[in-house]
Amino acid sequence: MAIEIELKYLLSSNYKDSKIVVDNISTMLKAKNTTFTLSKMQLNNDYFDNSHLALRKMDIGLRIREFDQKYEQTIKTAGKVEGCLHQRPEYNVVIKSNHLDIRLFPKHIWPECVEVMALQQSLRVIFKTNFFRHTWIITQENSIIELAFDRGEIFTSEENEILVINELEIELVSGDEQELFSLANQLMEVVEIKPGKLSKAARGYALYDKRESSK
Repeated sequence: MAIEIELKYLLSSNYKDSKIVVDNISTMLKAKNTTFTLSKMQLNNDYFDNSHLALRKMDIGLRIREFDQKYEQTIKTAGKVEGCLHQRPEYNVVIKSNHLDIRLFPKHIWPECVEVMALQQSLRVIFKTNFFRHTWIITQENSIIELAFDRGEIFTSEENEILVINELEIELVSGDEQELFSLANQLMEVVEIKPGKLSKAARGYALYDKRESSK
């Protein structure tokens, strides 16, 4: 189990070309003599719940992520959001295929009343988030930070409506939490951003609710 600590910012809709964002950020980091590596990856994510939204009622987010022909299932449990700072316990399990098995997560994360196998059988994909991620691994002072630029889409399994993903996430890998804010201030010099209070999962659930209420 790890505690995910990150800042989330939404990029201005003025940015139609990902290359401009990537170039602006990389140029800024180089100008400040910041050590970093840059990579790009497609991430496809299926989010699960049942018809009663049992996981959301427990404040649990559950997904399978596909990347580089690999799969990982993740649970995020109740955390807190203060402004654009998000903190949540996170559990990750590498799996062999796009087949969910919640028995692989630690037993203690479930409330005592939950029958894990019954819950497993009731779960289905209720929305998806697919996006390209540019990732900078940054060494700043004595901290390591993962800066992610995500651009893509959120949609329900029936794909009735699409929400755009166009955001930056600044996650602490190790070191001082304050370095996240320091990097955010530097980013504000080169890209137009505003605090993002909703996670991709929260936006996905809102889209799912909208679809269900329109039936």
